[in-house]
Amino acid sequence: MASRADSRGRLLAELAGAPARKGYGIAYDLLGNRAEAEEAVQEALARACESIGDLRDPAAAPAWFLRIVTTMCLRTLRRRRLKKKLFGWWPSKDDETSVAHEGASAVADTGIDDIAQRMHATDTVAPREALVDHQELGAMLDKMDQLSAQQRTALVLRYGHDLPVGEVAALLGVELATAKTHLVRGLARLRDLMEEHR
Repeated sequence: MASRADSRGRLLAELAGAPARKGYGIAYDLLGNRAEAEEAVQEALARACESIGDLRDPAAAPAWFLRIVTTMCLRTLRRRRLKKKLFGWWPSKDDETSVAHEGASAVADTGIDDIAQRMHATDTVAPREALVDHQELGAMLDKMDQLSAQQRTALVLRYGHDLPVGEVAALLGVELATAKTHLVRGLARLRDLMEEHR
């Protein structure tokens, strides 16, 4: 019995290392808020603690943990949307800065796929180009708030973290075809939103 408790303790300690750091990166990219990202990871660790006895394959623990983190983020994104609908407190289009408008126009001209590609580029970027990229990315992320929680999450996992579609599906807890649908519809909706600011 003691050895089982020890192995559970070791597994949880492992999750609190590299998987928790990766989970925080995903959570921060999804939520854009440090406190909410930290809360999502802490909540995921607490849930992992509660149900780690149900995990049959210890080797699957990191992926299982990241799925819990993703679920926590999806809940936060849904709550945000609900608050926006009920109370209208989330920033509207009229509240956007002129920099965001300029960035949105640049995104429409450049294309979302180009921005995603540049996010992962290893070449050194000139400061002016880096600023334009930052504005374009900021405008795009602003528009992503208008996507469904699943679409936003799928896009961030696929293009922001360069995960294969199969892994995106696993983290979302959906079939592969459903993940592909979220990606296709999310990109299409994002393109439409960016086109509005041409």
